[in-house]
Amino acid sequence: MAWAVLLATPFLIGAQANAETDTLKIGVLATLEGAFEPLGRDALRGYEIAVQEHEEGDGERPIETLIESTDGTPDSVVAKARLLIDGGASIVIGPLAGIEGIAIREFAKSVPDVTFINGASAAQDATLRAPAENFFRFNPDSMQWIGGLGRYAYDEKDIRTIVTVGEDYSLPYTQLMGFMLDYCAAGGHVLGNHWVSPGASDTTRLAERVARAETDALLLALDPRTAKSFLEAYGKAGGQAAIVASSTTLSGSLLRAGDAIRPLLEGAISALPVSESDDNDDWEAFTERYREGSPDADPAPSLFALSYYVNAKALFLALEETDGELGEGHESLREALSELEFDTPFGGPVVLDENRQAVTTTFIVEVAEADEGFLELRTVEEVEEVGQTLGLPYDAFLALGPPGRNTARCFEHALLEAEVQPERPETVAEPIQPEAEEQPPPPAPEAQVEAERPAEHPLLQSMKDAAMTETGPSIIPCLSYRDAPAAIEWLKKAFGFSENFVVPGPDDTIAHAQLAFDGGVVMVGSIRDDELQMRTPCDLGGVTQSIYIVVEDADTHYERAVEAGAEIVRELENTPYGSRDYSARDPEGHLWNFGTYRPAIGE
Repeated sequence: MAWAVLLATPFLIGAQANAETDTLKIGVLATLEGAFEPLGRDALRGYEIAVQEHEEGDGERPIETLIESTDGTPDSVVAKARLLIDGGASIVIGPLAGIEGIAIREFAKSVPDVTFINGASAAQDATLRAPAENFFRFNPDSMQWIGGLGRYAYDEKDIRTIVTVGEDYSLPYTQLMGFMLDYCAAGGHVLGNHWVSPGASDTTRLAERVARAETDALLLALDPRTAKSFLEAYGKAGGQAAIVASSTTLSGSLLRAGDAIRPLLEGAISALPVSESDDNDDWEAFTERYREGSPDADPAPSLFALSYYVNAKALFLALEETDGELGEGHESLREALSELEFDTPFGGPVVLDENRQAVTTTFIVEVAEADEGFLELRTVEEVEEVGQTLGLPYDAFLALGPPGRNTARCFEHALLEAEVQPERPETVAEPIQPEAEEQPPPPAPEAQVEAERPAEHPLLQSMKDAAMTETGPSIIPCLSYRDAPAAIEWLKKAFGFSENFVVPGPDDTIAHAQLAFDGGVVMVGSIRDDELQMRTPCDLGGVTQSIYIVVEDADTHYERAVEAGAEIVRELENTPYGSRDYSARDPEGHLWNFGTYRPAIGE
């Protein structure tokens, strides 16, 4: 059936779906617009396999599936979730992307009578911090992917010292933090952390510098293409340290990169959320069914298809436990979901913790030579019952703070850190967006045998996209307004902000909103009577703090603010420190500063 038809008209599951009054409507959120449309299509394939299995098991309640397409942004996913609920969906499965998952978590709190089950989002905070009681996730987050690798590196590979090289954004931060929690606890030492711009193409100088370090190993949290460039320069400079890789680094294209880096890659270790073993029968069965149902798709399912399948399967298993009944306030369904334990094609069983987050198995893999002489990944150890806090008590884990540059080190003592700051582009870069699945390069003329080479696990290519955590700032101003909806519209009109996502509250208030400006974010909400005691400048008769926003063209921005009626407090001027600035108040008195001054950040 054409995807356009699926979007235009909900398709029915069960022959009596139209005739029965107790049809259960399930809403599905999938990214079917823009660059990620292929990922959303594959996600729906996974969902449909779960539906087919449910039908074959003679599910006791007819099901109607409603599909809404998102574009991968928080605004879109919240709006489409509302449409599903308005259309009668009492259960929503999705979303695809990490940043969408965080938005749905917040939205779920405003509709407590609806049950939300994750699709493929791997963002940690979708369930870890401030979880929603009606949001369930049966796939691991992106830190769980690497759980246990640090201890394996220390215990089995005798790696006592390590230097990290990572891209400067959220997914590498998360992976490095997960590695350090195990590695440092075992006794390992981090000698230095180096950072490069995401997708950096020339890492020669950094590689030469790192090659001079006396360390047992390098931990690379790099895109495969950046890793290839780095390793070529590192080997040429005489580097010989063992390689430890993040979960998204060792793609098939890297393993096929050639003789220049082959000696460095042999014996390299990493960790994945899916088993590379031949005896993963659940994966083989799922893959076979995928091929039968989607002969025109890729030969094997992506992580998105697998995650949607596992989360939908959890729903149908729970419905079997309740004989199709949801219970008052979905109490019966949610209790059944919370108590589920079942085997998945990831390669092991899944259960939920108290935050309704999957506890699963992580698979340690090692690069080895295949029979044909090519390199491949082999599972060398299984780490069972990997939870979101990697064995730490919940409060102790939260006390470490969210993943960031400062969490890519051992927590119990300070270490020398040699950081390489990424070069700042001439203009502010757009937030890092996930890329479509990387395609392996064509075979070299001298080796026209690509089809015979062992393929990488198909899930590896899509893991980076599945996390899709926002590459956001680490310091975010928070503002409260008496009339937050009006303030949001004014800030968009006068200062050029755009809505990242908005969660409405009761009585025309705003529970939480994020407004974006050129890669930065401010949080906005309505005044409410709580422990924070937030007030507006109008309430206080003055301001206690202000916000400075960097703009590339201060004159154009000033003209826009004036045209919108902003109160100009300080006229546009050239400053002694080389900036061009002005200051303005918004309608409720908050003081804003705009200019071209951009501080250099160092640690």
